[in-house]
Amino acid sequence: MEQFVIDPIIKEQFEYYQNMCSLLSEFKDSEFAPPATLEEIENWEKENDATLPHQYKSWLMLTKESRILDGYIEFRWPEFGTLDESNDIIVIASIIGDGETTYISRSDGKVFSIFEGEIKEYDDFDDFLTIESLYVESMAEDFIGEEWTDLYDEKFPSQP
Repeated sequence: MEQFVIDPIIKEQFEYYQNMCSLLSEFKDSEFAPPATLEEIENWEKENDATLPHQYKSWLMLTKESRILDGYIEFRWPEFGTLDESNDIIVIASIIGDGETTYISRSDGKVFSIFEGEIKEYDDFDDFLTIESLYVESMAEDFIGEEWTDLYDEKFPSQP
């Protein structure tokens, strides 16, 4: 049996989100649930006859669910939803600030979101995380000011 390796890009994204939540903890609450096990994920896939993309599985193996910045973003354990009569989408996150919901297509594994009837497609789960981090950064600027990046670098020095 092949061993699952967490995607390093997703691990880096996860750590960035944790760091940003820590930086903003004085202003907004965030929670990260413990990680899922590979067995839990594989059981879900088997029970639901679905395959989750590697990047999203990596995220689940870092945190099963998370509530970021007073629920601005809520990452969920996967659940099925519908856009029509079939169970064709997997709900993975919601953006509470504006009512946007993020999905994975069951048929092809593509990540997309829907807001007010408009569909936005992402290259992959990493692309989704990157785009949402822009809002998190704007929140840091609102609460801390333009010097938030200096504070971030001081509090979380990059490892060589």
